[in-house]
Amino acid sequence: MIKYNRMVFFLTAFFVMLCFLPLRAQDKEFIKETAKYVEDGKEFYENKNYYEAVEVLTEVLKRDPWNDKAKILLEKTLEKIEDLTGRLKDGFEFLDKGDIDGAYENFLYVKDNSNPKEEDLYGLLAGGFNSIEKMKKRKVYEKIINKGDGFLDQKEFDAALDLFSFAEKFYPEGELASIKYENADLEKTVNGIRMDAIHFFSENDLGGSRIEWNNLLEYKPDDEEARIYLSKIFFKESEKDRLTALAKSYFDNGVILFNSKQYEESIDQFENAIAMNYKIEVSRDYIERAREALKKKTREESSKMAVDVARFLREGIKQYNLEQYKKALSVLNEGLLIDPENTQIQEYIIRATIALKREEEKSVSLFSPFYKLINDLRRLGDRAYATGNYTGSIKFWEEILLIFPFNEKARLGMTRALRKTDPSLAREILAGMFEDAKSYSRREKKREAIAKLKLILDVDSRHRDARALLKELEDENKKKEEQKVVSKKDRRQAKDLYDKGVKLYGKENLPEALQAWKKALELDPEFDEARVYLARAETQLRTLEKIGAGLAEETSALSEDVRIKLKKHYLEGINYYMSGLYKEAITEWEEIIKIDPAYESVVQNIERAKKRLNV
Repeated sequence: MIKYNRMVFFLTAFFVMLCFLPLRAQDKEFIKETAKYVEDGKEFYENKNYYEAVEVLTEVLKRDPWNDKAKILLEKTLEKIEDLTGRLKDGFEFLDKGDIDGAYENFLYVKDNSNPKEEDLYGLLAGGFNSIEKMKKRKVYEKIINKGDGFLDQKEFDAALDLFSFAEKFYPEGELASIKYENADLEKTVNGIRMDAIHFFSENDLGGSRIEWNNLLEYKPDDEEARIYLSKIFFKESEKDRLTALAKSYFDNGVILFNSKQYEESIDQFENAIAMNYKIEVSRDYIERAREALKKKTREESSKMAVDVARFLREGIKQYNLEQYKKALSVLNEGLLIDPENTQIQEYIIRATIALKREEEKSVSLFSPFYKLINDLRRLGDRAYATGNYTGSIKFWEEILLIFPFNEKARLGMTRALRKTDPSLAREILAGMFEDAKSYSRREKKREAIAKLKLILDVDSRHRDARALLKELEDENKKKEEQKVVSKKDRRQAKDLYDKGVKLYGKENLPEALQAWKKALELDPEFDEARVYLARAETQLRTLEKIGAGLAEETSALSEDVRIKLKKHYLEGINYYMSGLYKEAITEWEEIIKIDPAYESVVQNIERAKKRLNV
């Protein structure tokens, strides 16, 4: 405002002087002096000393009202003054709005575009910058306070007190930090008393807990938690005999169940006794013994499963070797029901299934879904042959062989019909069959290819291409069979590995026993006893691993201490609820929800208790 009044004064003086000055200066000295004034005004302008420039230029125009240079320069100077005062005003308005950045930007502009010698302008400017610093400091102060509040919310009292103390020193003008410090110090004291009171209560030191809660009420007379705990203490003291009897009943039931070998149920009862602070050490000892008994029972069951699996596999192998494939499959499937993942049983099931399929292909079983179709085709083939329709007969036998390539009757009928048919047609059919055989060979279906080639040679023993391909395939098979032959050395090593596995198994070192038997079977794939033992150990190890994983999961999900803590809150909540102490019951059950929010029955209990409170 000061600058604005000053500017108005200069403008008024300027126009008044215009009225009294002569129209033109003639004197050379006068012109020279005027020019010097203009240069001085220009220098003041360039040095950003705008108020001095106005004074000088006004003097020039008093002497020479028509001096264009002075007029232009004065106009520019006044615009600068107006701009700076406007920016200064904007800066203070930004401060009033709490916009530090906006204020700083305007004040900085004024600083960069003015001269420190302008005391009035710079005085206001310094005040603006000081206000910014104060506001910045205030904001930092508030951040420190907020951070302290955060620590206070987390009950980190020492950290909160340190911050509030620092805030007091950092910004002495603020009053909030000292208030916060006093409140935090009080809250720390109260919290310490509260923790002691809760600890005494959890340790069943009801007298010590009562003293602490009463002490807390001196600081906070309206503390709801203190009132509830004092109510709980009164209840426990007045119902001491009944609660002790209840805890004893849990313990006694646990002993009865333990002696009846109902170990899981006994553990539950002993945990209830511990939750009610009854014979804690003895109950823990019983729990440990019950768990050991459960482990032993599990191992025995696992061992029995393994023995049963081995028995079924041994019988399955026996039936397989006797070519009783259906019986073998039946027995092996019994074993698979016990251990669906047993690889040795799975392997022999595959073997027996393939063997049974091949057997059924030779002669279609009465129970096969294809029996009627094959029987009809066979009858039609025989009828066509009997009437001399050899071509038609061939077609029927081909239909059967498409479904069952190894069917003996179809092969015989096909051979017989081909020998009787027209030689040129027979050659054409045999050529087609030979192409089929080559196709089978390319697709690694050696068995089907060999069957086709033998059928061709049964009809035409001079078929050189068929004979050559058959020899090639049979040589390949012979070579593979020779590779499968187990040498005496391999058989001896396999036996040593088998014996090693048996010793390891006896020491319950199942993983290494498994490896020994697997290596034995690599050397001698038909070492049945090694396979049986491998299946047995595989089942036993897998069962133990599953049980171990289940126990580990249960342990990680809920430790014994946590489980007992939950039971403690649950049982105490029930006792309070049954005695009409609904608030007290709710506080116990809410502790459970903190640990397990999905505990549905507890959630329902809380809702019921709240409804009782509202009645």
